Amino acid sequence: MAVEYLGEKIFLQEIKASGEIWVARSSHRNIYAVQIDHSGFSLPVWSCDWRVAEFLKNARLVGPKYEPHAVSLEVFTAAWLSDQGMAIAELQINPDGRSTRVLVMMPDELRAAQGQM
Repeated sequence: MAVEYLGEKIFLQEIKASGEIWVARSSHRNIYAVQIDHSGFSLPVWSCDWRVAEFLKNARLVGPKYEPHAVSLEVFTAAWLSDQGMAIAELQINPDGRSTRVLVMMPDELRAAQGQM
């Protein structure tokens, strides 16, 4: 079984159990994301608050201070992923901030996986 598959499976189990997905949000209420082209963003998401905190400690981001912020899984899937203004092209699953390698999931893959949970 591939490490990527296990990472995705664990992530999905954890967000299902908690009913939340975590993002990094600044004091200005901006969500940390990486622009991948002119029409979309790669949004890092985590399965728990301590994973976000670990990322923030290791990533050494410049600019406003970011902190872990929980979003209900239902709201994230129904509103965030459907909002064209947010332009979420892909999701980075549990990045640690130390490695440039990251597990990527497309928004449609997350929706499909939720239907199977």
